[in-house]
Amino acid sequence: MLDQIILFFTGFTANVLASLSGGGAGFVQLPVLIFMGLPFAIALGTHKVAVVALGLGSLAKNHRISNINLRVALIFIFLGCPAVVAGSILVVGLSDMTSELLLGIITIVSVIYSAAKKEFGLVNRENTLTVRGWVTSALLTMAVGFLSGSFSSGAGLVAIMVLVMGYGMDIKKAIQHSMILVAFLWNLVGAVSVGAVAEIKWEWVPMLVLGAFLGGFTGTALIKYLDAKVIKKLFQIIMLLSGILLIYKACSHFTGG
Repeated sequence: MLDQIILFFTGFTANVLASLSGGGAGFVQLPVLIFMGLPFAIALGTHKVAVVALGLGSLAKNHRISNINLRVALIFIFLGCPAVVAGSILVVGLSDMTSELLLGIITIVSVIYSAAKKEFGLVNRENTLTVRGWVTSALLTMAVGFLSGSFSSGAGLVAIMVLVMGYGMDIKKAIQHSMILVAFLWNLVGAVSVGAVAEIKWEWVPMLVLGAFLGGFTGTALIKYLDAKVIKKLFQIIMLLSGILLIYKACSHFTGG
């Protein structure tokens, strides 16, 4: 019973924060699952199954998906999903140290960039995207998709950066796209892929799913009352903490901690 209570509050807390910032649930939820005794591969698959409910909770609160950019959605589906599958299959036999270190550095550099760009995420530039911009953004989407499949933490936040910097979205619209295309779609694909090659702790899933669904629902309700500048600051803070945690985790692998 105590485990189930811990799982619910872990799922709820992680996914409220994730729905407000566009990602990062794995930085809270995955370490708790590992601390509770699950091996990494099993914890990863269990986490991905649960996080799908984050996207469902967001959709349940926000039924309007009419402003989803169809071309961006198609790129995430037809280029991103295969990359997610590839990453999910490869992760079972790979070390995390290098990917954690690189993603941590990328995350912190992204925070510095977004802080230096005062208009980052505050202005929508979708209509100014060139053919070269579309191609570059599509390649970045595939790279983030691979990260989403192979590495549980940070991919949603990096996807926000691609949606803002590459596709020219404002921060609120980028978070909406991340909730649908990353939290729901990519994690569903990743959960199926990881589940095919690794075990999932199914008895822990219901409480995690309930917490994630209610967390996504709550966070989506709260975000409507927050100014874009406040959301940008929250996003930057969570990304900075995430980057520091990733580098710390990478160093702990190196030192045997």
